[in-house]
Amino acid sequence: MRKNVAILINPGDNVIDIACGTGAQVFKFAKITKEVVGIDLSESMIKTAINRKNKEQIKYIEFIVADASKLSQFTDKQFDVATMSLALHQFDPNIYPEILKEIKRISNKIIFTDYSVPLSAGIKKTAVQTIEFLAGKEHNKNFRNYYKKGGLLPILKAQNLKVIKERKIISGIFNMVVCSSS
Repeated sequence: MRKNVAILINPGDNVIDIACGTGAQVFKFAKITKEVVGIDLSESMIKTAINRKNKEQIKYIEFIVADASKLSQFTDKQFDVATMSLALHQFDPNIYPEILKEIKRISNKIIFTDYSVPLSAGIKKTAVQTIEFLAGKEHNKNFRNYYKKGGLLPILKAQNLKVIKERKIISGIFNMVVCSSS
């Protein structure tokens, strides 16, 4: 999945990865461009990412503990590209508007990757539902709400994001959507 997102990044792009976790996608971007920021609300995940950054001695990556719905430390259109992978489904749907408003404000192009809706019946759907159930009660509740809302496309369109490209990846389990913030 990370490779599918990374190929949409151009050399020289200034990129932010929102809800970056331990930074796996950020490190993939670092091979392409020289300015990458990863943010996550989890201090422990950011600490893990910073430890890897220091171990690999990469100077042009920055990791910040930050709330995706409150990105006031970044200026309007500061980034060429913002990415969010496998994260929107874990948020309370009541904060989708704030998160998406902030992402639109700080970036020109946005790449979202998350679960496809609907998932085809069978082992894939069962596996996804099991993973989300095991992630905890609140996480699973948010996933179910994401699913009820129809997944990425309806959520993004409700916030007036202009869809440029949509593609199912990894056997249709995930949906990758490229949007313009204008």
